[in-house]
Amino acid sequence: MKFGKLLSIAFLSMIFAVTLFADSATRPKTDVEKSFFNGVIQACQSAVAGIKTTWEEETRSGDKNDDRITEDSEKYPLVHYFNVSWADNKRIQEAKMKADKELEAIAPKMQQSVAGTDTKAFEELAAKLGKAAEAGDMAEVERLQKEAEVMAKQMEEGYKPLNQEIDSIVEKNQPHDAELKVRIAINKFYESFTKEPQTGKLNNGTFFYRVEDSRNNSGTWIEGTTFVFLGNEWKAGIDNEISIMQHPEHTDKPSASVRSIIVEVQADGKRALDALNSMDLNALKSLIK
Repeated sequence: MKFGKLLSIAFLSMIFAVTLFADSATRPKTDVEKSFFNGVIQACQSAVAGIKTTWEEETRSGDKNDDRITEDSEKYPLVHYFNVSWADNKRIQEAKMKADKELEAIAPKMQQSVAGTDTKAFEELAAKLGKAAEAGDMAEVERLQKEAEVMAKQMEEGYKPLNQEIDSIVEKNQPHDAELKVRIAINKFYESFTKEPQTGKLNNGTFFYRVEDSRNNSGTWIEGTTFVFLGNEWKAGIDNEISIMQHPEHTDKPSASVRSIIVEVQADGKRALDALNSMDLNALKSLIK
């Protein structure tokens, strides 16, 4: 994250942050629902078992069948998300160490910027906002919030040259093709694309859609994504000038049944294709009734 933006976000958070916790009502799963999720999880595990990589597994979620489910789930198609990711941690760590070493060279500039930041004005504004909120003067709260946003933007603008230097160092050292992420969405019926996808076929003839939108995102290199849509009625379309894929929900079917599946592989294009070709997609297709 950019240096100046980090400070401005911290400042705004100090003033505005309100954390809301809301627990959805749940109930125990029925035997049918337990059986449904057991079958889905087993199929997802089987589907990714053939992916070959020497990288370390980073995360795996959606591989456990919880005992409870949100109330009224029986009124809708049951949804499940399975995720697994791998990373070339050796190369990522080496790149990080190299970037950190270069950033150390500009540490005096960062320290100088911090020393030159007038936090007194922030503190005074925060105190005023607190008093206005306590008094219930929402008009004054709104006015002070706008003032705080302007102050944060001004501070961020002042850090712009330093941010650009930091970004240049981080981006230069970012390793590409260092992560592989697989996401499987059960009973997901809609997907929009950030860019017009390129289409092709896997070795078994299944169509895939590749969105090449790899990019730098706050110091992390994000690879493009390859999609495979499993189900009998997927259709391409346009929604507000954005390319989409859509599948009917078939609400007449039992909630504990699979209608559609989306498989996403976020990785370098060739690596994503290799992963999909090594996956057991038939294990997933067998779920669809």
